Amino acid sequence: MKDRPKAKGLAAKLRRGWRTLKNEQSSPTRLGVAVGLGVLLGCSPLYGFQMVLGLALAQVFKLNKLGVIAGAQISTPPFTPLVVIASIQLGHFLIHGRWLDLTLQMVKDTPGKELMTNFFVSFAVGGMTIGLTLGLAIGALTARVLRQRRLEDLKQPPITDGEMDELYEALGRLPRQFRHYGAWKVRLDPIYPLALPLLAYRTQLLDLGAGMGLLGVLSHARFPALKVRCVEWDVEKVTIARRLLEGVSEVTVEQGDARTVALGSPDAICLFDVLHYSPIEEQRAWLTRCVTALAPGGILVIRELDPERGRWGLAEQIERNAVKRGWNRGGGVHPWPISQLAQALRDLGLTVEVQPAGRGLFSANALVIARKA
Repeated sequence: MKDRPKAKGLAAKLRRGWRTLKNEQSSPTRLGVAVGLGVLLGCSPLYGFQMVLGLALAQVFKLNKLGVIAGAQISTPPFTPLVVIASIQLGHFLIHGRWLDLTLQMVKDTPGKELMTNFFVSFAVGGMTIGLTLGLAIGALTARVLRQRRLEDLKQPPITDGEMDELYEALGRLPRQFRHYGAWKVRLDPIYPLALPLLAYRTQLLDLGAGMGLLGVLSHARFPALKVRCVEWDVEKVTIARRLLEGVSEVTVEQGDARTVALGSPDAICLFDVLHYSPIEEQRAWLTRCVTALAPGGILVIRELDPERGRWGLAEQIERNAVKRGWNRGGGVHPWPISQLAQALRDLGLTVEVQPAGRGLFSANALVIARKA
C-alpha cells in the first residue's frame, strides 16, 4: 500500500508526458506533414534507421514526433513484404522499363540483407516514389480529417486534461476491468462532452441509470458545487460507483429502480442509454414523472438509440448482446423512434432539440435536450 502513491505519481507523470508529445506542433497542417514524412521514411530502404532519422527530422523541422512514428508504421509487419516487393518492382520498372520476375513469396523467403544487396537501387527509387506519393496523400487526408475534427470540437468542447486527471485518480480505486472500461468509455463516447456544457449553472442533477458513476465524476470535476444524485439498480455497478466517488460529498449514489424512485425537484435530469430497457408505454410514464418532478427552468437530457437513424441494426445487436451477457441489465431492448419521443415531450409542454450523439458504429445514438418553461 505504501507504494501506491508513488505509482499514482508515476502514472500522472506519464500521462503529462504523453499529452506533451501528443499536443506538440499539433496544428492539422503540421500533423499532416509529420504523418506524411513518416510514411515517406517507412517506405524507404533505410531499415533500422527510419525511426531515428524520423525523430531527428521532426526535431529539426518542429514536427509532431508521434505523427512521424505513426506514419512510419506503414512498413511494419505484416505490411513489410508488400511494401518491399512494390518498391523493388516499381523502382526496377522506372529504371529499366520492365518488371522483375519476383513474387511476394520470394521476397518473404529471401533474407533482407540479400534483397538489399541485389535490389538496393531499385528499392530506393521505388520506395521513395511510393513513399512520396502515399505520404502526400495520407498526410493531406490526415490534415483534412483533423481540421474537420477541430471544427467539431469548437461545437463540442472536449473533456479537459484536468477533468481527465480527476477521472484517472478516481478510476485508480477500481478493479482493472472497470478501470479500463471507464477510461476508454470517456475517451470514445461523445455523450460526456455533449452533456457537460448543458449542466452549467445547474444546482441539482439527478442521473437516472447512472451505471458506474462516470457522469458524477466528470460533472463534479467541472462544476464542484453541483449536487449530483446517482440512481442505479445494478448492485455491482452501485458498489463500483461508490468506490469511484469515494470522498466526494457533493455526489451521492443510491441503489434503486430509476423508474419508480422518488425524484425530488432537480433542475437537471439525465437519462443516458436507459429508457430502452422498458416497454414504450413504461417509457412514456417514466418521462411524465421526470417532467412533473423537473423544477421550472430545468433541463431533461436523454441519449437513446434511434431506430430511424443509420446503422440502427448493428447498434441494436450490440445492445442486445450487452443485455444477454449481463453487462447491461434490463428487460430487453425496446426502441422508441426519437421523433416520437421528442413529440411526447413537446406534448408535455417542453421545448425540445434533437441532435446526433454518436459516431462510427454508434451513429444510431441521438441526444434529446428538453427544457421546461
